[in-house]
This record gives sequence, structure tokens and C-alpha cells, in this order.
Amino acid sequence: MHKIGIMKTDDNEDIFDLMPFFALAHHIYKNKLDYVMKNPNNIGMIHESKYLMQIYKNKNLSQDDLASLFGQSKGTIAKHLRTLEDEGYIIREVDDTNRRKYILNTTEKGDRLAVLKINELNEWNDKVGVSELDEETIQKIRNIARKSGEILKDL
Repeated sequence: MHKIGIMKTDDNEDIFDLMPFFALAHHIYKNKLDYVMKNPNNIGMIHESKYLMQIYKNKNLSQDDLASLFGQSKGTIAKHLRTLEDEGYIIREVDDTNRRKYILNTTEKGDRLAVLKINELNEWNDKVGVSELDEETIQKIRNIARKSGEILKDL
């Protein structure tokens, strides 16, 4: 049996071998956040950075698209976008074809930061081995995410 705080069990088994899948995913995500916080390029907007990178990669993305992409409410997305807009990283413009829809784009300042954050993410992915995952494994993880969403729709 293992003891809390010890990374090996009495049988010298790695504690990560005992963790359930979602505990592992949570652990990886938490460590990624800690890594970002310790990075010299940290801007103190951890969650906003992921939105900024997507806006940079996908020009003319809408707020609704971003909410769907991250599985978050429109209100949550709007709050984070306000921060990015106030800091001068993005511009939000009303869509000419649908006045209720906002189109998002990065500013020059946002472009520079997005590139830094993308490089930081790529560095993390290389260090922990995410970039070594084959397409089949990535597709399996995507399918787990799809199924988990489908199960919730049926409830």
C-alpha cells in the first residue's frame, strides 16, 4: 500500500500507476498551470492565454465558436475576452451579418503574445511527451471527450 505524499508504494510501484485516468489528466493539467505560472513570459492571465492562442490561430472566430470549442458558457468566455480586450490583446467586433454575434481577432500586441504562448505550449508538450503521441492515441482521447459529452446530453 502507498502512503500519502510518497511517490512509490511499498512494492516500489510508481504512484502514477495507481491513479485513475481522470486523476492523471487532472494532475497533468495542474502541473501545466504551475509550469505556466513559473514561466518568465507569464502574464497572469492563464485562462485567457488559451483563448488568445485560439483566436490567433483561427482568424474571425466568434465568441460562440470559442464557447463551444472550450465547452464553457458564453458568460465565462465573455468575461475572459473582456480582460484580453481591456489589455489590448484582441478586438471584438459585431458581425455585419448577425448583430448579436461578435467576431474576434488579435491585435499586433496579441499576435506577439500568442506566439510566445504557443512556443511555451509547444515546449511543454515536447518536455512531457505530448508531441510524441500518435494520431491513433489522440483520436482515442478525442472520442472519450465526445462520448462524455454525449452521455451528458442523454441525462
